[in-house]
Amino acid sequence: MQHRVPPDSNGRHRVTLIPGDWIGPETCRVVQDVLAAMDTPVEWDEHALTPDTVDAVVHSARNTGVVLSARVGAKREAHHLPPTVELRKKLGVWSSVRPVKALPHSGARFPHTDLYVIRETSEDIYAGYEHEVTDGVYEAIKLTTTAACERIARWAFYVARKHDRKKVTIVHKSNIMKKSDGLFLRTAQKVAEEFPEIQTDEVIVDALCMRLVTSPERFDVLLTGNLFGDIVSDLVSGIAGGITASTTLSYGDGVALFSNPHGRAPELVGGDAANPVPMLQAASYMLRHIGLDGHQGRLDRAVTATLADGVRTRDMGGSASTAQVRDRIIANLDR
Repeated sequence: MQHRVPPDSNGRHRVTLIPGDWIGPETCRVVQDVLAAMDTPVEWDEHALTPDTVDAVVHSARNTGVVLSARVGAKREAHHLPPTVELRKKLGVWSSVRPVKALPHSGARFPHTDLYVIRETSEDIYAGYEHEVTDGVYEAIKLTTTAACERIARWAFYVARKHDRKKVTIVHKSNIMKKSDGLFLRTAQKVAEEFPEIQTDEVIVDALCMRLVTSPERFDVLLTGNLFGDIVSDLVSGIAGGITASTTLSYGDGVALFSNPHGRAPELVGGDAANPVPMLQAASYMLRHIGLDGHQGRLDRAVTATLADGVRTRDMGGSASTAQVRDRIIANLDR
């Protein structure tokens, strides 16, 4: 379903790189070093993302079709969207996929967690329609359309089929929001009829959260709206290892963004102490997307071997520096 920009005449894939803020530039350099050590045919088009550079990044992303991004900082200002949100809006991004799989040797609470969270990202309560009704009273509008519900539902079942998943669970709150979430539920159930080989069930979001923290293995693919998907994807990531299980894959028409949503750690900047594994996880999914499965496999095996060796940064219970983790991963590429 997703368009891929083919490699150039030299067989190289151009990728828009957003190093981001805080520890992002340091962890992105590790990604570049590791991919270079594998002779990965990737050419970087690097851009800082700020309110003033959004259009330039959009232009690059339209040309490359692929974006790898670290976390970008944003001031909370009235009437101004963060640059990451502005970028996604201008690129027409309408879905995110959070593949949540616990890395071996990562200390996850539920080490066998392996599921997908599919989140609609173009509407819902995050559509941005807020206004003041009267002094001290604000109203936020939850936007739900049949077209967007149908599009994200079909995408969820496509992901399930592509990755040989057996069940899609529709997440909703239609017992309270009978019209908006009722539309989401009914539309998804209708789309499910096109995929008879995939089991479909539904669950109210609060009940889902309780079940996820007790038995996440009961779930396979979770289909969610925008707000619930934001919450659920982080919850599941937490039980599967936190930042190492939080890669976000975002899709629009003709573009795919692979991002590490963590990295706001000002105390680690410049200290050779940042954990590069989450950024490498994002790069791994990017490699699969552009068809470099062999390179992805080498990278994944090297990361797993490095964690098994006990070479981990402090946040993962180790004492290694960023450079030490990078060097061990490179040494493990051919193990």
